[in-house]
Amino acid sequence: MDVQGKRNIPLTPAQTWEALNATQMLKACIPGCESVTQIGEGQFEVVQVLDIAGYKTRFSSTLTLEDVNPPHSYVLRFEGNGGNAGFGIGRALIALQPNDGGTQMNYQASAEVGGAIAQMGQAAVDQAVKGLIEDFFNRFERNVRGEAGVQAPGSVVERLWFMMPPWAWAISTLVAVFIIYWGLHGTW
Repeated sequence: MDVQGKRNIPLTPAQTWEALNATQMLKACIPGCESVTQIGEGQFEVVQVLDIAGYKTRFSSTLTLEDVNPPHSYVLRFEGNGGNAGFGIGRALIALQPNDGGTQMNYQASAEVGGAIAQMGQAAVDQAVKGLIEDFFNRFERNVRGEAGVQAPGSVVERLWFMMPPWAWAISTLVAVFIIYWGLHGTW
C-alpha cells in the first residue's frame, strides 16, 4: 500500500526540518500517540493506541531516520508491534524544497501490516493505514500553521455533527424522543 502527496508549509526548510524531528511535534501529529521518546540519534520510540479495522490496540513502534540529508530529505523507517492484533512495518521518504517563502514537503510512504489486523480484509486495512498517514500530515500542517486546536473529527457522530445543520439535529432529537417515549409507553 502506497501513499504520496505534497504539502505547502509556511516555514523555511530548516524550520520544517526541526519541526519534523521535534518529539513534541511528533507526539501532537502521530494519531493516537501516547508518548514519543528519542532513544538515539535519529531514533524514536512511539507508543500509540490505534483502532485499525476494528482492532483497538496499543502499538509500540520504533522510528528510525535513514539517508539523512538535513534540511532536505530523509527516509523514515517504522516498525510497530501491536501484540495479538498484529504488526506494521514501512517507510516514508520525506523531501523538503524551498517554495515561495515556505517549504514544499513531498512525501511517499508505503506500509504493510500482518497478524490479526491483516485478516480484516486488505481494502479495509489499506484504507485505515492510508487514513493514518494522511492524518499525520494533516496534523503536522495544522500544527505548523498554528491551528493545533483544530482536530479532524474522528468518530461517525463527530463527522455527522460537523456535516449536519442545527435544524437537522433538532429534528433528529425530536424523532428520537418520540421513538423512545412511544417504545416505553406504547401510546402518545
